[in-house]
Amino acid sequence: MLVRNSEAQQLQPIVKQTSIQQNICKQSIQQQIQTLKQEIINLDNNDDLTNNQKQYYKHQYQQLLLTKLNEVKQIPHVNQNIEASNPELALYVLKESLLRDQNRDQLLTFGVDSILGTFGSDQSCLKVRNTNLDYDSIVKDTQLLEQHIIEFKQKLSNSLNISIDQIEILGVSKGSFEINFQITGKNIDEIQNQIKNKPQAQQFLKEYCNGKIEQIAYFDQASANGVALSSDDFNPYYNKIWDGFPEKEQRGPSYHRYDYYFPRGCYGFGLNIKKYGDNQDWIQKNGNQNEWRILYHGTKQHFVSSIVKNNLKPGSNNGYSDNLCFDEFNNQVKVGIGIYFSNNFNVCIKDGYATYSQIGNKQFAVIFMSRVNPRKIKQSEGMKSHNYFVVNESKDIRPYRILLHEKK
Repeated sequence: MLVRNSEAQQLQPIVKQTSIQQNICKQSIQQQIQTLKQEIINLDNNDDLTNNQKQYYKHQYQQLLLTKLNEVKQIPHVNQNIEASNPELALYVLKESLLRDQNRDQLLTFGVDSILGTFGSDQSCLKVRNTNLDYDSIVKDTQLLEQHIIEFKQKLSNSLNISIDQIEILGVSKGSFEINFQITGKNIDEIQNQIKNKPQAQQFLKEYCNGKIEQIAYFDQASANGVALSSDDFNPYYNKIWDGFPEKEQRGPSYHRYDYYFPRGCYGFGLNIKKYGDNQDWIQKNGNQNEWRILYHGTKQHFVSSIVKNNLKPGSNNGYSDNLCFDEFNNQVKVGIGIYFSNNFNVCIKDGYATYSQIGNKQFAVIFMSRVNPRKIKQSEGMKSHNYFVVNESKDIRPYRILLHEKK
């Protein structure tokens, strides 16, 4: 009983924040804006929450504040010619710096010194979703909320054979009933391996959340190494969605015909391509001899700004560099070190090159849609089954569109 009382006491800050969130939802939009402004400030002085919990709730309140400011038109929209469900929500995962610059005075008024990265580093948490529980029914009953969280911690610690103190609850959220948490001293791979080797853990998770633990990145910064995006980096002319398009079609000049797989299900945001010069034969789709091939490169979101500014660069993971292939002169050469691509954006996601990050109640992955010089593409026999391609030098690559793929 003492252990249970101690756990309940530790959960009081979580219960209080959940209650605050519930009360905010009942207010008018203008009241919500004022309350969120104050709660963001209050978090810095809240000694009852751990640092991880402060980060988590600050993120939650920032997301909601931006949504409410947008609803009352206090945040000017970035000009886009794309019709999609709340494209601004999708866009600011890429353009944190741009949005902050455009709305600096407004955001500083509300105490938001950064949209996504208040603490200056990427954060992530684990999430389980129980579709058999109703969020609204649970959170309005404090004792019931405490009971569910305590039982979850106890059963998870027993099934994984770890101390209950290693499980830190960050908060609960709507989506049936979701618990967001961290396990100190364990990364997601170690946790998944433990689950795989412990039938008890598999049984508990299957009963509680259909066997699935998700890792959610919630403080992904859009700028890395001080590189900031601006509106000059984008060109709405190339914004596009591909609803209703076929799976693929034949493209390319006569000497390099290929299957172009449309990025169906993605939002495409056009980049400014003036830096590549006035001759735009390379980006045409009419089969002219100077047309470059379309390939996809998946990346993590904190690399986006640097890639937009400085192009794609050869990476350190070059598993096929010693494989043999044929170059443009039909000479047998090694694939060499370079930048990896696929002809299908789904490969970038499936193979883990583009990872999803949580933005509000959505998750997005980032893929660069690029034109590459077809004469400089390399592919060994071993790469063909994976739909991998390599281009050795950045000068033969021209990213011209950023794709956001929403996880369904």
